[in-house]
Amino acid sequence: MTALNPHAFPKRAVPVPAIQEIALEVIEIRRETADIVSFTFGTDGDFRHLPGQAVALNLPMQDGVATRMFTIASAGLTPGSFTVTMKAAASGHATQWAHAALTPGTRLSARGPFGHFSLAFHPGEPLLLIGGGSGFTPMMSMLRWLHGRGEHVDVVVAQFAHASEDLLFADELTQIDREMPHLHRVDCVSTVPEGSAWSGYRGRVSRALLRSMVPDLARRRVFCCGPEGFMAEVGKIHRAEGGDPARFLTESFGPTKAPAPAEPTEPVAPGTGHKISYRGKSFDAIAGQPLTAVAARAGLRIPTGCGEGQCGTCRLRLTEGQVEMHHQGGLSARDEAAGYILACCSTAKSDLSLEDPA
Repeated sequence: MTALNPHAFPKRAVPVPAIQEIALEVIEIRRETADIVSFTFGTDGDFRHLPGQAVALNLPMQDGVATRMFTIASAGLTPGSFTVTMKAAASGHATQWAHAALTPGTRLSARGPFGHFSLAFHPGEPLLLIGGGSGFTPMMSMLRWLHGRGEHVDVVVAQFAHASEDLLFADELTQIDREMPHLHRVDCVSTVPEGSAWSGYRGRVSRALLRSMVPDLARRRVFCCGPEGFMAEVGKIHRAEGGDPARFLTESFGPTKAPAPAEPTEPVAPGTGHKISYRGKSFDAIAGQPLTAVAARAGLRIPTGCGEGQCGTCRLRLTEGQVEMHHQGGLSARDEAAGYILACCSTAKSDLSLEDPA
């Protein structure tokens, strides 16, 4: 089958692959670092994605299915398979389970692809692809896409990691560097152990460091992914160097942090309004506030991905009560009939009892 060719279309007419339910089988596992593993999945059909898009994996854990969003690491040039490069975070119960339990032949399901964080929408521009830690994954997807298509784009790819052993895809990057004459690759580590040799950049991201790496930063379209503090700092430097904020694009990596509680649109007096029961707590609903924000106000984190009712990461079971929900395809008709809701796009219409999905 032919691969997607976004450059064959006008900028506003890039064909975005349709979001779909996907049956998967693990076909390859490759360890990248001590806590990062790449899983390649075969799909049961013509699954396609653009470089930089994400997918929601349904992980069939012992205590129930956990839906988590991951950026895709593969280029998207070959339909029927894709790769997710996953970090097993210290506090990531689901990712730790995946590292331990997924083996070749394991079957699971997913939904996607999601997102518009892709250079496919911005053809022919000079680029900076910059990633911190496991946030380098979408940068690698985009670089693989450029390389696989034989593109001659002026691109700087910058990877920041704690130490040299934490740098991702080193051998492949070296090979791509040899074959892409307009690529400038830079690696930076924040720590160099005593007695170790390191000839690349060192230190945390700063204006002086980034100016040294990318002297023409302001003229480039920037794709940035990594920890929130890293992205905020790179964005601040980009603006200080004269860059157009509209040309600085970011993507959060991994499960989204619980949303900051917003102020109620309508005050709720103590003891009035709808009550929500969830994880052994009872707390007030707030008019106009999605359940993710209301739960965060009560100190409960509901994992989220897209925040737009598409990916299904924030799925909960509604056992009592009614909600107003406006999702964008994140639930199937079967899920809705079974009593599932999406917390990111649901507000309470009555007292509610909620449970995590079984």
